[in-house]
Amino acid sequence: MARLPKGRQTNLTPEAIVDEALRQFDEGTGEPTIRSLAAGLGAGPSAIYHHFPSRAAIVQRAVERVWGEALANLLELIPRPLEADPREALVACGLASRRAWLAHFRLCPYLAASPEGDDFTRDALGAMAALFERLELEGDEAAAAFYAYGTFMLGSILFAATRMIANEQLGKGAAVQTEHTPEMARRSGAATRRSLDHVIAVSVTDPGEDEELFVGALRGLVAGLGR
Repeated sequence: MARLPKGRQTNLTPEAIVDEALRQFDEGTGEPTIRSLAAGLGAGPSAIYHHFPSRAAIVQRAVERVWGEALANLLELIPRPLEADPREALVACGLASRRAWLAHFRLCPYLAASPEGDDFTRDALGAMAALFERLELEGDEAAAAFYAYGTFMLGSILFAATRMIANEQLGKGAAVQTEHTPEMARRSGAATRRSLDHVIAVSVTDPGEDEELFVGALRGLVAGLGR
C-alpha cells in the first residue's frame, strides 16, 4: 500500500478516488488531474497511482460509474425492464441515461469513449439485443434499429451537454438569434422561426421541457421500430 501523508487517517480506495474525480468534474473547477485528486483527498500522488496507472483509467472508471447511475435510474422507472413492454423499456432506458449523464454533464465529452470489454458492457448489449428481438428484429435488422436508437439517444445527450459546457466556457447566455434576413423571413412564418429558436436553446433555458421533448421524440422513434 502506498504511504499516505500526515493527516490522511484511512487508506485510500478506488471508489473514493472516482468519487473525487466526479466531484471535481461536477464543480467545474477544471478537469481533474492526479495532483488535484491527491490534493482533494488529502493524499499524495503515489497513493492515487497505487490504484490507477493513469488519469485516463480514473476517467474511464468515472464513465462506468455514470453508466451505473443510469442503470439505477432505469430500475427505478421499470424494475424489470426485460419483462416490460420492450418499447417502454427502450424509452425508459433513454430517459434514465439522459438524466444520469446530464447530472454529470462536464464528463460528457468522454461518454463516447470506447468502453471496456467488461461484464457490465456485455450485459448491457445483451439486454439491448433481447429487447430488439422482442420487437421481432434480429441480426442486421436489430443492429440497424439499435444504431438509430443509440444515435438519437446519445446525440441528444451530447448536444445538450456540450451546449451547457460551451455556454459556460464562453460566458454565453441561453438566447439564440431571433432576427432573420428578409429572404428567410419571406420563406417561413415568424411563429415557426420563433419555435425553432426556442427549441435550439431549450436544454439550457428549460430542462423540464427539454426532457419532455426528448421523451416524445424517442417515443416516436421507438414506435417505428419492429413489426
